[in-house]
Amino acid sequence: MRKMWWSLSFAIVAITALFLTACGDDSSNSTTKSDEEYESLADLPDCTRAKEGDVLSVQGKNYVCAFGEWLPEEPEFDSSSSEEPESSSSEEESSSSEEPESSSEEESSSSEEPDSPSDKSSSSEKSSSSMESSSENDNSEYDSVNNTLTDLRDSKVYATTTIEINDDERKVHYSEVWMAENLNYRYLQPTGTLDSSSFCFNNDPAYCSHYGRLYLWSAAIDSAGVWDENGSGCGLGKICQPTNPVRGVCPKGWHLPNVDEVKALFVAVDGNDTTYVRQNKAGIKLKDTLTHDESPYGWRNFGHFKGSGTDDYSFAALPAGRRESDRYSDSTNRYYNNETIAEFWTASEDVTTKYKQEYATKYTLRYDTDEAHTDYEEKDVGFSIRCVKNKE
Repeated sequence: MRKMWWSLSFAIVAITALFLTACGDDSSNSTTKSDEEYESLADLPDCTRAKEGDVLSVQGKNYVCAFGEWLPEEPEFDSSSSEEPESSSSEEESSSSEEPESSSEEESSSSEEPDSPSDKSSSSEKSSSSMESSSENDNSEYDSVNNTLTDLRDSKVYATTTIEINDDERKVHYSEVWMAENLNYRYLQPTGTLDSSSFCFNNDPAYCSHYGRLYLWSAAIDSAGVWDENGSGCGLGKICQPTNPVRGVCPKGWHLPNVDEVKALFVAVDGNDTTYVRQNKAGIKLKDTLTHDESPYGWRNFGHFKGSGTDDYSFAALPAGRRESDRYSDSTNRYYNNETIAEFWTASEDVTTKYKQEYATKYTLRYDTDEAHTDYEEKDVGFSIRCVKNKE
């Protein structure tokens, strides 16, 4: 149904453009292609509701503004879609809409097919050229003086924080560089039933600007193998323990933290215990001080709950909320918990539940508690991502 909607949407845009041209109507620019040529997707303006239907050109390829994203005028989907009789129960990825010149399609099993009875292997070999986007520079620049990370894939700049704690009494010695903002890289690999596997909250680009994107676990782990083979093929319906560190969708030289790295962070900043316990004080020290009274993107105060934190280590966690699985909510009510909860994926699958192939580990900070804890969630839920710098 989603694919039919995309096809119908682009057909309507094209027919409208032809009709306006035939009538000589120059008063509307909603479907008019701009003469300006852009060098990369990162140079495009935000796709706002006012720009719906606008067509812009990037290196000779046309992109249309739809659903808060700049998407190819003729999107391509994996031929092994959810409509096939033997669709998969794990992540299925085809070539990204941000990789128009990729020489081969990248296929693994589908993430959005919970009722599929069988697992289907890849039908095409991945070439080395499919591992990197030909239109993006797969590199990053870290500035330790100004505490910034520049992701050269799309030129976005993120604040970073060096958390260094030496506590001889507790015998805790911790030193890591974390992103101090949520990742906002547009990983647009489609799945069997979705046109993308990363999202803006409420499909509104303004939320991406402040919160970063919400990623399926398959996108977090880079199951399509766009940037790294380590997490290739991992996703819903498949048990897959990649080798640490796992780059995933993070910028080059950075990685998606595993659950042990997250627990080490909580122990270090908590200042009390030497091993991870859920009843800690790490949450209030990692949450941003921004409140909802100061900004619509801050922490909501409820009654005697302050909501926001002290941000002792410039981690600046904000309540970006979640994108719920299609299996449990309809298309008009899939996003919630912004203002109240920050949830982040780790690179670790959950090993405690009976259906291990369905769940991965996340970490959570809430408005109504000072603690920060790890937990697990189904892999087709959308959460935020914070990346950690690789050790030299």
